[in-house]
Amino acid sequence: MKYPNLFRSGKIGKVELANRVVMPPMATNLGSAFGEVTQELVAYYRRRARGGVGLIIIENAQVDMYQGRSLTAQIAVDKDKFLSGLRDLAEAIHAEGAKVFLQIQHGGRQCTPSTTDGLPPVAPSEVACKFLQITPRALTRDEIQELVEKFAQAALRAKMAGFDGVEIHAAHGYLINEFLSPYTNRRTDEYGGSFENRMRFLLEIIERTRMLVGNDFAVGVRLSVDEFVPGGLKPSETREIARVLEEKGVDYLSASCGIYESVSTIIEPMNFAEGWRAYLAAQLKEVVSCPVIAVGVIRHPDVAEKILAEGQADFVAIGRGLIADPDWVKKVKEDREEEINYCIGCNVGCIGELFANGKVHCAVNPWAGREFVFCEESKAERRKKVVVVGGGPAGMEAALICAQRGHEVYLLEKEQELGGQLRLASQAPHKEKILWFRDYLERMLRRSGVRIELGKEASVETVLSYNPDAVVVATGGEPVVPPFSLDPSVTATAWEVLSGKVDIREKKVVVVGGGVVGCETSLFLAERDNWVTLVEMLPQIAYDAEIITRIELLKELNRENIKIMTQTKCMDVQAGKVVYLCDADSSTSELTGDYIVFALGTRPRNELYHELEGKVKELFLIGDARSPRKIYQGVLEAMTVAVQV
Repeated sequence: MKYPNLFRSGKIGKVELANRVVMPPMATNLGSAFGEVTQELVAYYRRRARGGVGLIIIENAQVDMYQGRSLTAQIAVDKDKFLSGLRDLAEAIHAEGAKVFLQIQHGGRQCTPSTTDGLPPVAPSEVACKFLQITPRALTRDEIQELVEKFAQAALRAKMAGFDGVEIHAAHGYLINEFLSPYTNRRTDEYGGSFENRMRFLLEIIERTRMLVGNDFAVGVRLSVDEFVPGGLKPSETREIARVLEEKGVDYLSASCGIYESVSTIIEPMNFAEGWRAYLAAQLKEVVSCPVIAVGVIRHPDVAEKILAEGQADFVAIGRGLIADPDWVKKVKEDREEEINYCIGCNVGCIGELFANGKVHCAVNPWAGREFVFCEESKAERRKKVVVVGGGPAGMEAALICAQRGHEVYLLEKEQELGGQLRLASQAPHKEKILWFRDYLERMLRRSGVRIELGKEASVETVLSYNPDAVVVATGGEPVVPPFSLDPSVTATAWEVLSGKVDIREKKVVVVGGGVVGCETSLFLAERDNWVTLVEMLPQIAYDAEIITRIELLKELNRENIKIMTQTKCMDVQAGKVVYLCDADSSTSELTGDYIVFALGTRPRNELYHELEGKVKELFLIGDARSPRKIYQGVLEAMTVAVQV
């Protein structure tokens, strides 16, 4: 077998697992607003269990509904009324051959009034969360004892519902983590101060849980081995925590990291290296003999295999990778790696949606979170001839799904290469993972029998010559240029710079437009020894970025050769000079540069669609050709159109 360690059976406590791949707990917001398991949630997890994963750990089930809820539609396990839905969930996963644990959690200070129905968040101490800008109320001793019982009762309910084990969430800055960490625990009673006192809350939970569930039921703990904040937990102290937990009979440890104030280390954007967190699991492996799970941007099977082979961990967690492709395990086992749709780390459809109180979805997998509504294996009632115009992400996705549904599909692309704006976006620093999606779509299109015609500019006559039953127009967009008289020798668009058509080095460059494209183009130019001034008319830059990606982007822009000017509007360009207006005092002045680069957004190219109206039976407009947006929206639009054809 190509990956012997990955597909070796394993054991956690007394639970036998078919392989070493774990789906870690990831919030979905697919529960109800009242904490119940929904049919959407069951369908989502059943689909991933069907893909061959050995163990699924269900997301943070709430032990204290409302007071400890960190999401608006988080499932709960604090009352017996939730048992029925939880039992349905466990049965669905077991029916597909996987084992299932339930993670139990309390959000502590990392809750907001919108999730707790107005109740103030609670914590060991009144230490404000700098990320949420909220100060919690300190728990009383009696409240702490009540929470110990709530955690234990939640574990008992998980056992009653048919789960194989529980994971106690003591990571990511939530309540138990707050007690463990000197950064958030400033108590002076028996629950704070010394190492032993900070451990007390968690140890009391474990002791009471074992009293209720017995020794045959798996109990694990997830830890933030390094909180990555000054004064927070570091591996040296977390190793001592791990030793104590094993002595107390914990069956496994999950080695994670971070809190909300270091959120980029929890849900990493694209600039983090694959498998970077494995060393944290190795730190725990050195001091415990119980199984340790490694997690963190593990995307490719060779990376997962290496972590296991080197003894850094006993199990590997494939998280967002299973959102992107629920058949990851099956495809690896069947030597079909080229068919894997890898997570690109954009964070838009998953955590980006959750931060907006939405449900979990995925930019590269439009079926994710919609399994109850859409069936990705459905076939069309009648085979049709479909012409898709445009080989960007939306067009490629539409062509692929149409072919998978049984249609005869032609994909026309005017360039000599597929990918559209994916190719441009991948040129920005740390964005090369975007090409994983382009490469996956291209491989799958060829395997699905789509006729790809490159270098073919589509006209009405060209499209109609195929005598199509349906036409999908995905002709994308084009960069917005200002209504000034521009000198092409000193001006360019961000697209021209990123594509390499315009090569600028060792110049003074003014980038006009501070959205994501303008920011990434500025970094691109700065890395080529240019001195960059980034001009944005709004009060903030990167305003259109997903929040975690934005945090990392702003860090990277803090460079000596990048200057940022906000609330500054470009009014004109004359002879290599930018005339700008400062909104603060309405005064005008000149900013000179050797080159002016515009990143002012995208406008749709949809002339062909309007010319085809009334000339074909079924006509659809998708992606940037409809309205310029992100990969996520274009791919979703492609799916919803393709299932109608």
